[in-house]
Amino acid sequence: MPIARVTAWIAPEWPAPGTHRNEFIREFGRQLCAVPQRRGRVLDIGCGAALPVAVERVSAELGPIDGVDPDAAIARHPSLANRWHGRFETAPVPDAAYGLAYAYNVLEHIAEPRPFFAKVAAVLEPGGVFLALAPNARHPFAWISRCVDLLGVKPLIGRALGRRAAFAMNVNPYPSYYRCNSPAAIRRAIEGLGFDKVSFTFVPSVQWEMYFPAWLRWMPYLWDRVVTARVPSMNQVLIVRLEKD
Repeated sequence: MPIARVTAWIAPEWPAPGTHRNEFIREFGRQLCAVPQRRGRVLDIGCGAALPVAVERVSAELGPIDGVDPDAAIARHPSLANRWHGRFETAPVPDAAYGLAYAYNVLEHIAEPRPFFAKVAAVLEPGGVFLALAPNARHPFAWISRCVDLLGVKPLIGRALGRRAAFAMNVNPYPSYYRCNSPAAIRRAIEGLGFDKVSFTFVPSVQWEMYFPAWLRWMPYLWDRVVTARVPSMNQVLIVRLEKD
């Protein structure tokens, strides 16, 4: 029986294999727009060279956006009011200056979670909100990504994927640690830092099959329909919301 028919039978409410489900992009945008202070100063942590699609779609709802990133690509970013080229933890970002800060696909690259979240607490004003979207540490994508880093084969995989004309995603060159990509790890990292409200949203994504050769894509298809379609905390994408007291 074809894999499409098998997986549709297992979890018919999920999209067909190969279908891209971008609900995590829409959900992140909704949560940004729900922050009362969103029209004040906004900080993009790990901003790169452009706004993420999720942020670009709702940018009209946000105030001036500043950015910080250790990558020199930040110099090309067209949407920043102020920018700092360097590590967020040591960059001269002003304290208590932001009602909203966000990090999009950044948490997985943080080697030392405690200094990172201490800096987040420092730059937020009282009542300020930090939002982050990242791969969920409990999902197999995170396990595979970490193994790829440990084995030192990420450049090789990046070159192989880059040869696919249909491959729409990039394999970034930064190491992935997955040390603050789960609720338990984040709660440990923020203890005593003044975040009185913490929430986690688990959102499905049916995009990770693109990292597999065609003959192995039955594996992510099957996993998503057997496990993540039934266990929300195993979904691929984690959105974190922290509010400073």
